[in-house]
Parts: sequence; C-alpha cells; structure tokens
Amino acid sequence: MDKGQSRNRWGWLPLEMPGVARLMKDKRAKYGDAWVSECWRRGVLAAEPGWFFAGEGGLMVGTLFDDPELMAFAQARVTRTQAVLILREPEATSGAH
Repeated sequence: MDKGQSRNRWGWLPLEMPGVARLMKDKRAKYGDAWVSECWRRGVLAAEPGWFFAGEGGLMVGTLFDDPELMAFAQARVTRTQAVLILREPEATSGAH
C-alpha cells in the first residue's frame, strides 16, 4: 500500500454489500452522519449489542440485538441479494417544558 493512501478496513463494504450501503446512506440522511457513525462505532467496532447489525447475502457486520423477533426477521432474508440494516433509533428529544 502506498504511504499516502489511507487504510480503510471497511472499504470493501459498498462493493460487497451494496444494499446495506444504500440503507446506510438513507439512515445518514434521516438521522445524520454522526448518529450512524456512533451506531457503527458501538455495534461494529466495540461489538455492543443493540447498536448496529447489517446483513446481505452471506455477509453480516455488527452485533446481534437482544431481541429474538428482530433477529429472526434479520436472518429470514428471502434472496441472497436482499439487505437488512438495523440500528438504534436516536432518543426522541422532547420540546415540551
């Protein structure tokens, strides 16, 4: 690898899991880059349950959630190209005083 090149251990994901990459893009638009990055950091890098889980075909990244029904859904992909992305929803902030 060139010294000037940045190493990205996860650079393969958009090519190998394009459906998950699209779902992540949608979540970034909905919740913001910082939130999705936090979910990734905690669920993938720190392996904390309940933050981030994704699968497409035979590939999976993240940590399983502690919800059997949610995980059964995630594992019941019908086709090998179907993608699933589950990440923690941001806590709602109340505008009421």
